[in-house]
Amino acid sequence: MISRENMTSLTWLRMHWETCYQITLDDGAWQAVPVGSDTGVLTADSALGLRDAMKDDFAARAARSRHERLGIPEPGGL
Repeated sequence: MISRENMTSLTWLRMHWETCYQITLDDGAWQAVPVGSDTGVLTADSALGLRDAMKDDFAARAARSRHERLGIPEPGGL
């Protein structure tokens, strides 16, 4: 059974991130899988932890995408 607080957090996360991530809460484990990707599952112990992980992942994916479009090598890579 999911608590009211967790249901509210799950609903909020899905409402704000549903176009980018599939978000679940299963036995206290928060998970997000990037839409269109079968790898890279993000996990956290709390809704806030998952939110922060998604924000970081989203920013990293956007930077990689920009670098690929512009032909710029990844930092630290040749």
